[in-house]
Amino acid sequence: MINVFDNALEPHVAELIDMQLRDVSWKYNYDSVKNGKNKHWHIFCGHNPQECYDNGYGDLIPIWNFIKKHKPQLEMERVYLNAHTHGIEPHKHIDDGEYTVLYYPRMDWQTSWGGGTLIEGDIVCAKTDWIEDRFIDYKGNRLIMFTASNVHQAQPVSRECYELRTCVVFKTIIKKD
Repeated sequence: MINVFDNALEPHVAELIDMQLRDVSWKYNYDSVKNGKNKHWHIFCGHNPQECYDNGYGDLIPIWNFIKKHKPQLEMERVYLNAHTHGIEPHKHIDDGEYTVLYYPRMDWQTSWGGGTLIEGDIVCAKTDWIEDRFIDYKGNRLIMFTASNVHQAQPVSRECYELRTCVVFKTIIKKD
């Protein structure tokens, strides 16, 4: 199951996260598939909320709180940031863990720039009707939660876009009692 939540955070919190992620120093040469040819920008944030705070990414914790509100049984495995520009086309892949959660922070993103996510599986939009396809547009303050074993792929960014497509990724597991 794939859940899509629009306006996941309060507007002022979403704006703060957007502003702060524009100031990070990105590291290039990360691949979503081991030994893959297509690379992208990546920053590791932490394995738990305290580590995120300690590493200077405490502003991402409201996203985690939203996730916990909807799936309280999840535990944070790790959090990181990914970024893409025109010309970077990541591979289709599956993730480790049990659930992957993507958060789109760019509040100024234009749909014509592309950069959404393709996910295989059934999609449900919170408080809306079913979505018929498996392509999810990039929209600021949108959160996507899906089973980690679903094949997925970040979509290309248009050559007309001169901005960085950023994404916050939470890898999670189900809490064991």
